[in-house]
Amino acid sequence: TMSRISQDKTIKKFVYLFICLSILTIPVNVSFLNIIRFSDILFIISFIIYTVSNLSIKSIDLTIFSTFFGILLLSSLISILKNNNISYTGLAFYYKYSLIFLIPLIVIDVVNSKKRLIRIVSILYYIFFTLIIWVYIYYILRLEGIINGNPRVSYPFSNYLVSDAHVYSSYLSFTFIAYQEYIKKMLDHTSIHSYIVFILAVGALILTGSKTGLLIISLYFIIICIRFIKNLSKKNLKIITTITFVITILLLINTPKDNDPFNYLYLYNRATTYNVKGDSINGRLQKGIRALNEISPNYLLIGNGPTGASLKWYDGGVSILLAHGGVLGFLSLIIYIYMIIARSKRRSIIGKSSRLHEVFTLLIFIYFILSVITEHYLITRNLLPVATLLSVIYANIKLNYIESSVNAIRVLHDK
Repeated sequence: TMSRISQDKTIKKFVYLFICLSILTIPVNVSFLNIIRFSDILFIISFIIYTVSNLSIKSIDLTIFSTFFGILLLSSLISILKNNNISYTGLAFYYKYSLIFLIPLIVIDVVNSKKRLIRIVSILYYIFFTLIIWVYIYYILRLEGIINGNPRVSYPFSNYLVSDAHVYSSYLSFTFIAYQEYIKKMLDHTSIHSYIVFILAVGALILTGSKTGLLIISLYFIIICIRFIKNLSKKNLKIITTITFVITILLLINTPKDNDPFNYLYLYNRATTYNVKGDSINGRLQKGIRALNEISPNYLLIGNGPTGASLKWYDGGVSILLAHGGVLGFLSLIIYIYMIIARSKRRSIIGKSSRLHEVFTLLIFIYFILSVITEHYLITRNLLPVATLLSVIYANIKLNYIESSVNAIRVLHDK
């Protein structure tokens, strides 16, 4: 009925509002019980409101969701029976895993117009730019002695003595690529605007002192070079020239200094020096091996569940997923990702959105690489903006698909 449709539209307006608010509060890193943050609370509210609306979930999506969580629950149950022990803090991971499915489900549904799409992309951009500028503000505040903290940056309102620079760098590197590929085009940013963001973002990534971010940017640079070779254009030439210029300037700036109160040399060297035997990389490898050893009694098929794993974090996305859900849990997530890409491909053909599909696929690939290196997809302040952005691009493809379908029907009707 019309009243039901009108009610559904009103509900989804509120859902959209709370999604936007949850994104806006990402920089506020104030936690409750060391688990939940403002962005989590606002997203949970949006989900509760969303459940009142006229839900439309594809059976294949529900099957994958049920299979994945069934594997996690089975893994936990077997681990409890075997070890007679349960880690209650691990229960939070069920919520964190659910976000991988719930964010796309809700965002794709409620971002149902170009106006909403532009608005949410604008919010994502402002958060990105705010967190770039915060890196510089943080170091100035540290240098002036206004705050006492780790040389490596943390999110605003954090415990600055304990850095979360890895999460920060992971988010910045992904969103930097998303900005170059999608955001700046959607918001019609000028070349000067884009270059300012480019230079500030690369500088901020180096100042995080994290290798992960620069590794991802280097991978993107290789992709641009491949594009450049395949299709030589002024646009690609400008991007490569700018990257080369920024790297050259940074190398010139970084001459050895005896007095380094800013810890700039420490951060630069930490971000750009790779040592497999070093603590960070070696630790990831060791924890990956530990995860495999832990689930070997289960023939690697299932894990020990979030409540039965010996460690809270395994410093690697694949490692923690294997520890929690085994190979079957890992494969179910891979199938989910493949299904989304295939669906995007089909809609992009009808909607004439092949460029958008390429961007969507590239960004999923980039985040997949990040998720192999890190486990940041289980941290809301990293996953929420990333999954929202990916969902918005998919929503864009979907809107173009609907528009093309409607136009095709009109043409047939006119004939």
